[in-house]
Amino acid sequence: MSDPFAQRAKAVQQTLLVMEENADDGELFALGYMIPQIGLVQELAEYDPAEVDADDFDATYWQWLESTFAQDNMSETDREQIAALWQTAAARAAH
Repeated sequence: MSDPFAQRAKAVQQTLLVMEENADDGELFALGYMIPQIGLVQELAEYDPAEVDADDFDATYWQWLESTFAQDNMSETDREQIAALWQTAAARAAH
């Protein structure tokens, strides 16, 4: 059975890894923060593969990041950089 949530997670992770390989030093923290969160989202998300699509992963992942920002006392500058990098990664990891 196809799992669009997991497929999208894998595509986003691959995109972020490529971005990390080509990143400026100033982007490494943000990308290094984002990449391992994908596995946590997949591990903790409860869903039926027959009832989700790729956009559900994107929404779940971003909600997860926003919750971790507060827990980790993330600075506004880091939050903004992560948001920008997320938009880039989401667009590059075509549905």
